[in-house]
Amino acid sequence: MEKSYYEESVLLPIIRRLINYLEVDMGIKVNTQNEIVYKDHVSLKSNTAMIGTGGDIRIILTLGYDEGLLEELVDRFLYGEKVEDDELIEVQESVCCEIANIVIGNAIKNPYNDSLISITPPILIHEAKSFAKYKNSTIVEVVIATQFGEIQLSAVGPKELFSDKLNFKEL
Repeated sequence: MEKSYYEESVLLPIIRRLINYLEVDMGIKVNTQNEIVYKDHVSLKSNTAMIGTGGDIRIILTLGYDEGLLEELVDRFLYGEKVEDDELIEVQESVCCEIANIVIGNAIKNPYNDSLISITPPILIHEAKSFAKYKNSTIVEVVIATQFGEIQLSAVGPKELFSDKLNFKEL
């Protein structure tokens, strides 16, 4: 299997589902000028959910949210209901993880055959500030911009799953 097939069959469906989720389910306009870039390291946002996959495709995916966008997502997720201050952090964490679970769980498919790709339960990363690639790994990142802030989608996986250069414009 050539490497670009993996990107088209695994990464792009996640990106498309994320954009669709924001626009259709949450009613948040997305800037469509998104670009997938290769990175040596990624600086994580303070509100970042992480999900790992198993089966034929083994990658780690993160979704990091800007504070303003997360506030708007929480408001829309709860249909405008007010949250008590002492519950706000817990609700924000739940929304971060739930959106990651919905988007990745609905989008990820096995490009090799019809067997399942398992995903781990999402976890929120609190202490990590960044991660760097190891010699046999690759990190790709796309930033999805909205009027409320950005979501940073990162994928970390074995080098052989990614092509050496990728520059998708207008996903």
